[in-house]
Amino acid sequence: MEIIVNDTNIFIDLHSIGLLSQLCDLPYEIRTVDFVMAEIVDNRQQEDMGRLVKEGKITVESFTAEELIEIVNEHAAVSGNLSIPDCSVCYYARKHDITLLTGDRQLRRYAESHNLTVHGILFIFDELVAHSVISPEVAAGKLKELYSINVRLPKSEIQRRIDRWGNDT
Repeated sequence: MEIIVNDTNIFIDLHSIGLLSQLCDLPYEIRTVDFVMAEIVDNRQQEDMGRLVKEGKITVESFTAEELIEIVNEHAAVSGNLSIPDCSVCYYARKHDITLLTGDRQLRRYAESHNLTVHGILFIFDELVAHSVISPEVAAGKLKELYSINVRLPKSEIQRRIDRWGNDT
């Protein structure tokens, strides 16, 4: 099973539209790091994430002291363009040669510059539909909902999917 590591914004976006649990229904081993978990401050999000962790659907990884030093050094080297949690998921993905999921443009560019495979929220929607976790109609509706609360997403790509999935039903 392919392993993917998630940045905070993916969890928050999916939670905000009621699809966090469905992420765990995909044929991936979902991981994150303790720095990401610390960024989740909303009580409801913490409860739902905690439940998924307890059920073994999301694995939270921690770092050794030596790894923390490397992460802090990496953070210092990027001149503040990325947060410590950003550097930590990038470090983890690079160390384990796994895919990184993020909606953060700066983190995406940084990770790609280190030859990591990076996907965003639209990849997750594509996978949810491809694996029949949700119907195309539900996906189109949830994408509309997500775009209404996160306008930084690529409108043309969202519209393309909404048009395609709306025609599938």
